[in-house]
Amino acid sequence: GCGSFAEFGEFQTFQHYFIQINLSMKVFQYSVIAGLQLFLLLVDITLNTASEHFRGNVLILLVLYIVQDVCLLLALIILFLVFFNTYVFKAGFVSILIRKFIATIVVTNIYLALCLGLHVWAMKLRWGKDKNYYIWDEGKDGFLILYVCQRAGSVLYYFFYKRTTLRLGDPNYYKDSVLLRRQ
Repeated sequence: GCGSFAEFGEFQTFQHYFIQINLSMKVFQYSVIAGLQLFLLLVDITLNTASEHFRGNVLILLVLYIVQDVCLLLALIILFLVFFNTYVFKAGFVSILIRKFIATIVVTNIYLALCLGLHVWAMKLRWGKDKNYYIWDEGKDGFLILYVCQRAGSVLYYFFYKRTTLRLGDPNYYKDSVLLRRQ
């Protein structure tokens, strides 16, 4: 009788406490990962801006380009790791994740390709030249088009990546829900 009821009440209290700790850990884990993702966006914005300031020093520019490209790869890897951590992915509903986040995946890959192309071409134009060499003088229309596309692509990348980071904070992606069942 009474002892088993008390034990049951203690079990529910323990279970409730355990669930609260688990939720707190998930919130902390999401906060850390989201902070890292937003930090990588900030690094990319900073390097896009700083690269023009260091155009006279080819070695510094090379290091900045490498850091930017590595940060983009890390951002893409972290994005997929977050996808893999969702209940939606673990339950086998990968198509739902792809459908909801295809724009981010495509934009991130295109932006990475644009950055790599721009960085390689810029280094090819600047390597071995005088530090006052102005790469826009020789009618390189293709380079100008790539430059504009990369800068425009960066805005799309920042928007979609940040939006996805914030949307993945929705608890419905980490548990079984009616919303998931309807899709």
